[in-house]
Amino acid sequence: MTGDKPTVGFLQPEATFTHLAAISHFGRDADYQPLETEAICQAIQRGEIEYGVLPIENLLEGTVGATLDSVAATDGISVVAEVFLPIHHHLLTKTSLEQVTRIYSHAQALSQCRRSIHRLSEELGHRIEVIEEASTARGAQIAAASDNPGAAALATNVAALYYGLKIVRENMEDGAENATRFWVLGHDAIPDSTGGDKTTILFDVENRPGALVTVLNLFSSRGLNATMLQSRPSRLDQRAGLWEYTFFVEFLGHIRDTDLAAAYAEVEAGLGAICKRIRLLGSYPRNSLTEKD
Repeated sequence: MTGDKPTVGFLQPEATFTHLAAISHFGRDADYQPLETEAICQAIQRGEIEYGVLPIENLLEGTVGATLDSVAATDGISVVAEVFLPIHHHLLTKTSLEQVTRIYSHAQALSQCRRSIHRLSEELGHRIEVIEEASTARGAQIAAASDNPGAAALATNVAALYYGLKIVRENMEDGAENATRFWVLGHDAIPDSTGGDKTTILFDVENRPGALVTVLNLFSSRGLNATMLQSRPSRLDQRAGLWEYTFFVEFLGHIRDTDLAAAYAEVEAGLGAICKRIRLLGSYPRNSLTEKD
């Protein structure tokens, strides 16, 4: 780590939306390191980088499971901030729009542009193959290196500059208000309350009737407002033949607020009876969506 500027991991390679989100939060002078999702979490845990930026949910396609799974599997890291970024997917190629027959991009990007790709295929009068890659920028890398004149990518306008591609169609996303929320991960101490905060919690429950409701009622009975509730399979209960789940929930408020602190303490005191695990992932100032260049 550099000491005078933060070391920040982002979803590789350069010019992904995660890279742009990281720049919007930390500025251009941070020491940026392109890594895979799981590697970002592990590097923070080991102290090799100070922060990491990963997508958590998209307005059109919902939550990003890879981020939730990696955070749940990595102790000692926390959510220290959130970043919102407007998402505009541009069609990039070395040749021309008419020659496009294959599009490389991240699965989320391809899903967010599904209808536009179908309309483009009808417009051009030929089938367009879509190929999932690890990131939008990785798709741009592949399109730039390909000898196939029909190779294209869905990626950022910055990726076009990075990888020597042309934007042949802008704003391919199916929703005009497409946006992604990112978590900034680290291991900072929880900051003081600002009066406009959000708290993220992770917990596991048993496979039994009412277990999830029991946990959530401890928070809702105190008037706490949940802004996100997501589940991810954690293991298979061999006896019941059912998945067990890890739940992620976000509340408006700070963990040091009286009601939120009391609810969390009650769940924590009931470990083994109310739930199997509870982990505070962070309290941090709420952010909002503002259009960025």
